[in-house]
Amino acid sequence: MVFGVALHLLYPLDRDKLHKPRSTIIYDKEGKIARIHLSSDGFVRMELNASDISDDIKQVLVYYEDRYFYYHFGINPLSIARALWFNLQNKRTIGASTLSMQLARMMNDNPRTLTSKLTEALRALQIEWHYSKEEIVTLYLNNAPFGGNVEGFYSASRLYFGLEPRNLSLAQIAYLLSIPKNPNANRPQNNPHRVEYLKKRVLKRLPQTPQIARALHESLYPSRQPLPDALPHLSAMIKSGGGVYTTIDLRLQKSLEEYLKSSTQELAHFNIHNGAAIVLNNKTMEIVAYVGSNDFKSPKGGQVDGIVAPISAGSTLKPFIYALALEEGIITPLKNLYDISISLWGYAPQNYSKRFTGVMSASEALQYSINTVAVELDKVLGERSLYHLLKKAHLRSIDKSKHHYGSSIVLGGSGITLLELAQLYAALANGGVYREATYLRHVHASKPIVLLTPSSSYLISQILSDVPRLHFGASWEYIEGLNRIAFKTGTSAHAKDLLTVGYTPNYTVAVWYGNFDRTLKVDTAQKPTGIRIASPMVIKIFKLLNDTSWFSQPSTIQKQKICQDVIALGECKSFIEDSIIEGVKLQTPCALLRPEVLAKMMESGTIGSMEELQRHSCYEEWSTYKPLIASPIPNAHYIHHKALPDELKKMKFECYSFDTNTTIYWLIDNRPPLQATSKTPLFEYLNEGRHTIRCLDQRSKMQTIEVLIEEM
Repeated sequence: MVFGVALHLLYPLDRDKLHKPRSTIIYDKEGKIARIHLSSDGFVRMELNASDISDDIKQVLVYYEDRYFYYHFGINPLSIARALWFNLQNKRTIGASTLSMQLARMMNDNPRTLTSKLTEALRALQIEWHYSKEEIVTLYLNNAPFGGNVEGFYSASRLYFGLEPRNLSLAQIAYLLSIPKNPNANRPQNNPHRVEYLKKRVLKRLPQTPQIARALHESLYPSRQPLPDALPHLSAMIKSGGGVYTTIDLRLQKSLEEYLKSSTQELAHFNIHNGAAIVLNNKTMEIVAYVGSNDFKSPKGGQVDGIVAPISAGSTLKPFIYALALEEGIITPLKNLYDISISLWGYAPQNYSKRFTGVMSASEALQYSINTVAVELDKVLGERSLYHLLKKAHLRSIDKSKHHYGSSIVLGGSGITLLELAQLYAALANGGVYREATYLRHVHASKPIVLLTPSSSYLISQILSDVPRLHFGASWEYIEGLNRIAFKTGTSAHAKDLLTVGYTPNYTVAVWYGNFDRTLKVDTAQKPTGIRIASPMVIKIFKLLNDTSWFSQPSTIQKQKICQDVIALGECKSFIEDSIIEGVKLQTPCALLRPEVLAKMMESGTIGSMEELQRHSCYEEWSTYKPLIASPIPNAHYIHHKALPDELKKMKFECYSFDTNTTIYWLIDNRPPLQATSKTPLFEYLNEGRHTIRCLDQRSKMQTIEVLIEEM
């Protein structure tokens, strides 16, 4: 006894060797295995819990390997004596290793020498001292070799039969438990005769019963099956070994993978080769589908994860500007706005159509994704602008100052990820409450952040729900049978990023197409856009989800008559019933009527002169505006034919003054000043070359532009 204790103290049991690194097993939301990663030392090693070990597994193991297992203390003296006597009498030898000794051998896998046997005996005693019999059975089944890099009964059950251990038949259990005797020779190798032989050899050692008789006649066809390899991009984020339970709906995931792969093949003629898609459950903020690329094995960047790669948001951030403007009372859904050119510190956004529409409602401006209106609203919002909303959401992509992004952030000038974009739209679905999504079951989403009110979120959802029918009205195959969804598209410069995001109360779907190799140019001659390229996929996914839910109107939204005019100048010209947020005071900030808008109103006759505005509260601010040169176009390049007479080469000069005195002066290069009247055009000839043109009003406020004249 003293000797044994001394040996134990000198050579303690290294129990870590009985708990080797495990494979990472990634499960979907229903507990199905989606993917298996090798352990850190390169094995398929899946852990079997004691509760998963059936009585059949225990019975077969004990009868086949060590029928006196429950009666000895780690070594079996009778078995040792029997083995010595048999081996002395016969050329063939038999072993006397108990289950505990075999488990000890699995710890080191040393050559079978006398020293090794003595070491195994000592370790077996130590194992019996530290663990119960049931624990030893579990440890044996988790450490037993099953050929190649397959270790553990659970791993063998999954890889050779594609079954959970609890679902194995008695015949299958018998065959699997025969493998550890000679792992590489006994594993499935397309030799049905050996499988049959091994199964019967094990079963014949058991007490013969009708169940055993049936098992003896059961045919087995085991084969090494490929490891499940779904969720390649998502699984790359998971580093820990063991079981990881995700929120992914594997059936939906596979459908999206097929859809995306097929669609990118069809888009190859646009020179578009990559796509990504994500689906969120808005109620739980669980990620239910995550397709990082259309084909993980594609040599064209397939392993890039398009869900977390930075992209341009295009126009997809505009709804949040309109929501903020609704909350500030700057707009209502049917309030008219002006879509005309705008220039901000050298930044002059253009609409996709290259045209300006003029007067349109706020809803129409958002539905048709008018750039100028969104940029102007964001500017007027000041400290409640889009930038501040994105910073409040703690988006990792927005890591620079507001000045760095400027107004270009409105049109996707900042980087963002598809995941962040989907989370922002889920906030609209959740009444303005933002949370980060999770792909792990039983892990709560992040702390909620209130970005918007339920009222503005609802009104934006209503506006966006008309977008599919506005844009796909002539393409019935897209919207036939489509339930109501809110919908926004985005197209970045040079069509590098083509986006669509759709949502309902239950789901948010975000889809991106483009090229991971950003040097690979999309064929813009074919006019690819987010609505043309990405929208059909979003619609297809929502048809698959078949979500019929829609938002309930908050009690804080009321119907009320409003003046639809861009700005009320005296008597309102157009009243309309509109949706108003309770407690929000309607306002038209003076800055909303910038020089271009005032000039447009003068041109249309809405305003006769600045004298009409003298009683308006904004007059003092408007009167500080510099004159606006409407023609020639700033920085334009004009080309004339040399054969034309100078009279036909005269250019239109038109300038709007925002002073009550309508007299203005044109200063063209070093010529003498030309007196004129605000908004009244005059025509002058400019010879070939670059010209500096100034318009000066009576208060010495001046605008300067340059033009280039060329004759051919």
